[in-house]
Amino acid sequence: MPTPTTPGKIFLADQRGRTETPDFRRFATFSFGDFQHEHKQPLGQLLAVNEEWLASSYTLELPVPEAVHIVLLPITGTVEALFNAEVLPTAVGQVHVLTLPAGSTLRLRNPYPSNVINLLHLWLRADEPVLTAESVVFSFEDIANRLTPLLPTTAGLPFTLSLGRFAGRQEATHALAAGQLFFGFVLAGAFEVEGRLLHEKDGLGLWDAPASLEIEALSDNALLLVLTQ
Repeated sequence: MPTPTTPGKIFLADQRGRTETPDFRRFATFSFGDFQHEHKQPLGQLLAVNEEWLASSYTLELPVPEAVHIVLLPITGTVEALFNAEVLPTAVGQVHVLTLPAGSTLRLRNPYPSNVINLLHLWLRADEPVLTAESVVFSFEDIANRLTPLLPTTAGLPFTLSLGRFAGRQEATHALAAGQLFFGFVLAGAFEVEGRLLHEKDGLGLWDAPASLEIEALSDNALLLVLTQ
């Protein structure tokens, strides 16, 4: 494994903050809600990366203290986002971006009467003012052995999101513009990214990164989510 030369930080899966009740379980990569840690502060505009488990028919209420873009990525099942009078479902194979104003409340509901669901929700700071909630759903299909962009450039969002599922020893590169921050999150398997070994549910933040990052899957069906901002 080459020696890392790009400044960065690994956020280990087993060091995520855990919050649990009979109705939900959360693993927080960064400080979020009741979990606060001096070494797990935001990475640029990325405020939160949370893996959430919701019990059947449960609705989780999340206050929104500042204007944010919230990315919903179901891992199992469908999650319903409730805002004002709208019910906004997101299924596996989709990504949903909500832009919410400061002082609002996001509700995430498990619509199943007898099944637990698992999802990721990422929070990124949005430019003020956000006066009304906006909602966009995107679908993704071919993610085999390549990082597939999930959000079209026409969405006008201040970040990009890509997802790839790789066979063992498959390699990929990811282009970055000058000054962009990189965040990778391993959904399954193991990867080497710019000389750093990452296991399942590990995160990696890189800054001052080269224009092209080298990525290699170290296991079959390895799944990597990449966000740049």
